[in-house]
Amino acid sequence: MPTLKIEFQDNETTPDRIAALAQEHGISPEDLIKRAINDYLGDYGLKDPPEGFRPKTLTELFIATGVYKPTD
Repeated sequence: MPTLKIEFQDNETTPDRIAALAQEHGISPEDLIKRAINDYLGDYGLKDPPEGFRPKTLTELFIATGVYKPTD
């Protein structure tokens, strides 16, 4: 599983504010960060599915649009 490491200065309040906001939403700080990244990325790098494409599952749709990598 790919990971990203983010470091903050000892005097920065960002980690504390992330933890507090995550707690308010009832999620982990990691999930809050993932949501923020996804919101910032928007549809960057995604593609429209082929014309007439009828996925049988959400996974097929996510692969076709580039949200997931193909498994093959």
